Amino acid sequence: MDSVLLIKFLLLGLIHLVFIHGNRGCSEKEKAALLEFKAFVESDGYDADQLFPSWVNDPEHECCCKWERVGCDSTTGHVIKLSLSNARQFDVTSYSLDDPQNSWHLNLSLFQPFKELRSLNLSFNAISRIQNKGTLAV
Repeated sequence: MDSVLLIKFLLLGLIHLVFIHGNRGCSEKEKAALLEFKAFVESDGYDADQLFPSWVNDPEHECCCKWERVGCDSTTGHVIKLSLSNARQFDVTSYSLDDPQNSWHLNLSLFQPFKELRSLNLSFNAISRIQNKGTLAV
């Protein structure tokens, strides 16, 4: 009876270790989507490396769950929270947020790969128009 219990305990421990070490953080699709968002910010003329310095595409930074502004589920490793507030640097010479130069046209399909996303903070970005290029399940 004790040997059966010991075998069950060892199997459960092995399964637990495989599950924990098999979870490498966010998926490649999620990492690619974060890098695409960073590129979107850069394409608008902003210094995304200053805003997202840990968001880099190299083997050293494989897990995007350790990136700033990103929160992941501790069990699945999928991205569940994105804090992208104030991701734009406004033209301080313009006195109005209504100035078209200070408005942002955001494509929601950038967030499509985040299947488990529960919190998305886009405050203080002066988003003037939201586009949806593609199908986005909300």
